[in-house]
Amino acid sequence: MLRDGVIIDNTGQRHQAQFSMLVTDVGSGSRVDLSMTTPVRCLNRVVFETDIHVTEILEHGFQSWSTVRRCTPDDVRPVRAQAPRWFRGQMLADRDAAGVDLAGDTFLIYDNGVVGFLSARQSFGSLRVTETGMVEVHWILDDVVVDVGSEIVLDSLWLASGDAGALYSEYATLSGREMSVRAPRPLQRTWCSWYQYFDRVTPSDIRENLDLAVAHDLEVIQIDDGWQREIGVWTDVNSTFGEPLNKLAHEITSRGLVAGIWTAPFLAIEGGSLHRDHDAWLVQNPDGAPTTALVHAGWGGKIFALDLTNPEVIDHIVSVYRHLFLEGFRYFKIDFCHAGAAVGVRRDPSKTRAQALRRGLQAVRDGIGDESYLVGCGCPLLSAVGIVDAMRVSEDVATFYEPRQFFEGFEESAVSARNAIEASVLRAPLHRRWFTADPDCVLLRTTETELTKQQREVIGYSALATSGFIVLSDRLALYDDSTWANAAQLFDAARDVERDIVDPFSNDLTIQFGDESITINWDDQRAVAQSQPHH
Repeated sequence: MLRDGVIIDNTGQRHQAQFSMLVTDVGSGSRVDLSMTTPVRCLNRVVFETDIHVTEILEHGFQSWSTVRRCTPDDVRPVRAQAPRWFRGQMLADRDAAGVDLAGDTFLIYDNGVVGFLSARQSFGSLRVTETGMVEVHWILDDVVVDVGSEIVLDSLWLASGDAGALYSEYATLSGREMSVRAPRPLQRTWCSWYQYFDRVTPSDIRENLDLAVAHDLEVIQIDDGWQREIGVWTDVNSTFGEPLNKLAHEITSRGLVAGIWTAPFLAIEGGSLHRDHDAWLVQNPDGAPTTALVHAGWGGKIFALDLTNPEVIDHIVSVYRHLFLEGFRYFKIDFCHAGAAVGVRRDPSKTRAQALRRGLQAVRDGIGDESYLVGCGCPLLSAVGIVDAMRVSEDVATFYEPRQFFEGFEESAVSARNAIEASVLRAPLHRRWFTADPDCVLLRTTETELTKQQREVIGYSALATSGFIVLSDRLALYDDSTWANAAQLFDAARDVERDIVDPFSNDLTIQFGDESITINWDDQRAVAQSQPHH
């Protein structure tokens, strides 16, 4: 259980505090509710030691693309500390832990149990594992400013020991309820432009694939990155794309399909119109300059983050997404959402990064309405529960299997089919308990790819094992009858029920759902599906 709690202020000084702790038996474990009377004005974090000792863990970063891997507490990879601050802040709830301690951000699955935060309404949480295998609980409060003597209520925690696989599912159920998970929406047969056309997509590409999508009973056409005037401006197209969005949206819907659009709602490119005209809308460094949320060579360099504690920014986001809704879109993929939680100075110093992000996500939902389908990506996962319908749970897939470009020590957080498979299946218990789990696109084309037939099959099986959320992203004209048959088989095999992992630490990872199971080994590139006979 928890012991020796302290408050750490913005200077790193540790303070004793008056904590109130309520421990309740919930399910197979214990729920811990904590509040405190703060002796300082500026809170960096609250830290509690535990009596939990682990020998094997599931390292788990807090957003879609973060590393998810099975390892031992001493595999800290000190070289990670050399990665840029913006990247460490993008991948970890606590960027300063990189190369120092391993962590389960939000939750920690270990060899004999689970410990996890039940909500992310107040702050991000991290379960840091020391090299000796002891677990510390960190409520990350981001130097928020409060009144001395005020009462602070922290996000609740759940701890349980026993079968790690069964407890993983139970934790996901309890935390999903705490965050008011949305009712699951039916799976849709979707096509996305990204993995064939990338940022060079044109209206003629969309029309060509629309014709084939109609002929083969797909249901959603999603236009991905490449249409927008600039990163941060989502109400106008660029000159290369050329055609108004509402024209394409109308063509898609008039054919009986749902029109989908990609955006990155919390970004502003350096030198772009938001940066020039609304500098006060951006998260700042302590020196008053915009903080770097990420660096993206394909977009031209530095990308800044919108300050989601600024009411003008929230009004802007609602307006942008209401505009896209009125253009005819009903399927929205929002990307790079971690930028809403970028480390920096915000207008409202009393709000944590988690609170800011949650407000920004809600602004998108307010703009598109409750009936639209919302897919998050690059987002701290628990923060989005109750707002999104689906969430990417992995790195980007690719037309190659092994990762190629990455910051040293972060190879699992790099684009590749292998990484997409590993993270997706290790997060399968989140499906329907938090949101529809999006394992990224299934790439079936047999040309213009380096993937072997076996690797393509493993990608398909892993998507079925994760959730059955199947999105195609090839030029459909590349498909022959056999490829279309493979696509139809995947769509038909999708079972939209909760997933359970038999043993998270087995090399042959078996995921059960209903009367079926799929066993995946991403290292050996093997997948086997089994069905239990009905009695």
